[in-house]
Amino acid sequence: MNKFFYIALSIGIAAFLATNALLMFGDKSILTKDVYVSEYERAFSHTYTEDLPKEAVMAPLGTNRIYIQDREAIEQWLVAEGDTVTAGSELAILNEAESEDQRSIWESERTALQTERREVQSALRSLESSRPRGTSPTTRNATDRQTTTNDDGNTVELDINVSVGVEVPQDGPYAAAIAQAEQQLAAIDSRLAVLDAQLDRSTSQPALISPVDGIVARVNKDTEPLSVDVYSHERMLVTYLMEDQWLKVEQQDLVTVQAEGLGTAITGTVSFVSQLPAQETEWFKAYRALDPKEQVNPIAFYEVRIVTDEAIADVLPYGKSANVSITVNEAEEAVGLSEKWVFNRLEDQGAAHVLTPEGYGLDTPLTIAFDTGGKAVLTDGVAAGELVLHEDKLKDFASPPAVFLPFPSERPDYEYAKSVNWRYYVEYLFAR
Repeated sequence: MNKFFYIALSIGIAAFLATNALLMFGDKSILTKDVYVSEYERAFSHTYTEDLPKEAVMAPLGTNRIYIQDREAIEQWLVAEGDTVTAGSELAILNEAESEDQRSIWESERTALQTERREVQSALRSLESSRPRGTSPTTRNATDRQTTTNDDGNTVELDINVSVGVEVPQDGPYAAAIAQAEQQLAAIDSRLAVLDAQLDRSTSQPALISPVDGIVARVNKDTEPLSVDVYSHERMLVTYLMEDQWLKVEQQDLVTVQAEGLGTAITGTVSFVSQLPAQETEWFKAYRALDPKEQVNPIAFYEVRIVTDEAIADVLPYGKSANVSITVNEAEEAVGLSEKWVFNRLEDQGAAHVLTPEGYGLDTPLTIAFDTGGKAVLTDGVAAGELVLHEDKLKDFASPPAVFLPFPSERPDYEYAKSVNWRYYVEYLFAR
């Protein structure tokens, strides 16, 4: 009798406990539950940047090509590749008998360029008047004005190396068209200055002259038209973007430059981002050798020019490789969370668990600006000072559960612990 009684009592107690456990801890239980969360941290504001590291090549800031169409007009070349020249320096002596034909060619080319310039100016004015107000681009002109005196005693102004950096806002086709027109005008002005300098030269002593200070980079004596390339002393850096990188980089982005021979890192800015695939230049070939990355689209490489804040003329040679880091995103006083703590991530949206003042783990939607260094940098969702929780179980509750956290602990500094006498540890243990 007693045996069956105790068996029945045991079964009844077990059933009672099981039923209560289901009522208390089941998914449909109406009783509040506290969830233990072992990982948490207080959000703080900080300045975050996203940087794009690239290989780059040192190149001249400006290249001036002086053409001569008539081979018979050249009497004697006076320069070779690598020679340093100044504005007005003679590059070649022209044959007086043949120079008149060459002057006629230069005059025809100048007339054509002047006509083209008027057409581009007209198109530019039309674009600027048609463009919505408040969206005009910012233009920076850097003009190298040098002078020389001809044989008649007249002063000729050489308006060359016209470098126009156009900051193109992302506001539609008007900005891109205006930027293209301004750069076309700069190229025309550069060519016109060369022709004006040549035509102002006395016909009694005809010569091919350099319009700028620089270094003779190439003397083409073999194919027509003959030409001389003069590199400017000022340097810039050239790199190339793949198609996914092109979407991130804009003009005026900050750049950090490091290269052997510079000593410390220097800063610069992006002055030009091409919209056209890169041409097979010597600079592009050098870049592909330095950074031989392949992509599905073989022509989707785009030239980027970087101008340094400090002049680097004569410090590094043309063609020298360098490492650049382009800052493509920056957020000041922003909150950054570990990417592992963000869930339901979809592009720039996500969520995180945030502790409410009442002690509940609330699912909070996030807006993410960019990712850098393993952190998601936020523009909205979590404010500085709030406690962010990392616990996957919190996602399983229909409503935010109450949570409890371990007390903060601080580990003793190892160097400090080594300097403390062992007797203090013993006294501390007995005092407890």
